[in-house]
Amino acid sequence: MVVGCSRKETKAAVVRKAVVQARVVRPTHRDVVRTYTGSLAGVRQAVLRARLAEAVDSIFVAEGDTVTADQVLLVLDKYGASSRYPETLSLFRNAEKQYKKMKFLYEQGAVSETQFDAVKTDYEVKKASLDAVERLVRVQTPIAGVVTSVTVEQGEQVALGQELATVAATDSLRVTFEVNEREIPSFAVGGQVLIRSQVSDDTLSGRIVSVAKSADPVTRTFEVEALCDNTAGAFSPGQFVRIDHIEKTLTDAIIVPRQVILEREGQATAFVVVNGTAESRNVELGTDLDGSVEVVSGLHSGDTLVVVGQEYLKDSMAVDVTTLEGAAR
Repeated sequence: MVVGCSRKETKAAVVRKAVVQARVVRPTHRDVVRTYTGSLAGVRQAVLRARLAEAVDSIFVAEGDTVTADQVLLVLDKYGASSRYPETLSLFRNAEKQYKKMKFLYEQGAVSETQFDAVKTDYEVKKASLDAVERLVRVQTPIAGVVTSVTVEQGEQVALGQELATVAATDSLRVTFEVNEREIPSFAVGGQVLIRSQVSDDTLSGRIVSVAKSADPVTRTFEVEALCDNTAGAFSPGQFVRIDHIEKTLTDAIIVPRQVILEREGQATAFVVVNGTAESRNVELGTDLDGSVEVVSGLHSGDTLVVVGQEYLKDSMAVDVTTLEGAAR
């Protein structure tokens, strides 16, 4: 009987503990980074337009091609009615023939210098006229860069002044992106952004050069523009990118995983372990971070915060901390 009573007493003394994992709360510094999306454009770009109303004869480039200064991108029909190419070519050939003949005679001493100079001048005028007509039908880019658009097709009839293609220089690029009303106060001209490729690890540093003073009436967002040096050529005009901007830096802040915060009766709550038992704390939350959240009040440095198993806890419940991160050694 005595032995039996001793076993009952031992059994009654056993207390079930909730198994949890915890970490010691430590203040930290954290940059609050907001990410936006935008597309790159050349700071310098050339919009090439038709200088004749003719059909497109040939196209030599496509969007995304790299081109050099003075490269011919496309050619209009030189034999069309408005080009005047056939008659200009005929006049040039006649002048060229006379020039070659007169040059031979001049070198033989058969004609005077005055006679030779008159024919030579006529030849040079006719050649300049032919070059001018050919420049009208040959669409050349004045700058080196990347073809960002070709807006016509071979055989298409174009109007005088119609846009044919656009070339953007790649050494310096600009990016524009939209920012909402809550976040726009953190942007200022001269501020820095980090531009990231969406398909690789390439990055560029950018400098903010323009911040809209008023919101777009439709989107209710503010446009921000930044410039970046792309001398290495890692990025191209027209490319979609992500833009990282440091909104602010949290100093001596308590930042915890978002999932440790419970919502109970409309109040944000977290559990800490005090002398082996669970204690609920009402907390005030601050800045939302990527998977984490700032706790403005309710937690203190050195608190043992439950990070796994908190959803099963009640106040004063005995707990067994199986893993404790951040404990002093």
